[in-house]
Amino acid sequence: MCVILDANSLGQYKDPSNAEMQPVRDWLRRFGKIVYSDTDKFREEWARGGGHNLRRELQRRNRLKLVSIRDVRQKENELKGQIESDDEHIIALALVANVKVLVSNDTTLHRDFKNRDLVGGKVYQTASHKHLLTRDTCP
Repeated sequence: MCVILDANSLGQYKDPSNAEMQPVRDWLRRFGKIVYSDTDKFREEWARGGGHNLRRELQRRNRLKLVSIRDVRQKENELKGQIESDDEHIIALALVANVKVLVSNDTTLHRDFKNRDLVGGKVYQTASHKHLLTRDTCP
């Protein structure tokens, strides 16, 4: 299974003392993958969140699934003005990669991600959501 890691959760994820993200770190260590597309907005947001080194580490450990920049950009453009949040890149990535779980603290993005007319996905925020992290194969 794959998840999308929103840049606003990078700090929590990278903090080994953060108990809320421990299930995500454990799951990723065993069999999960983070889905990512190297679009300008992803690159910028992950850099601001200190995710550049994390991205390289995930790639090295084969825990990062890269998705076509072109496909994500195209879907982003289709979504402009159709969602509440300013996160077209995340909704586009979810749609292109068929990913249904988002790790995020952005409540506006949550509404878009959970919207059945868009992604119809689920959102991980706390350790109580660990049931969302399954062993399914990453699409």
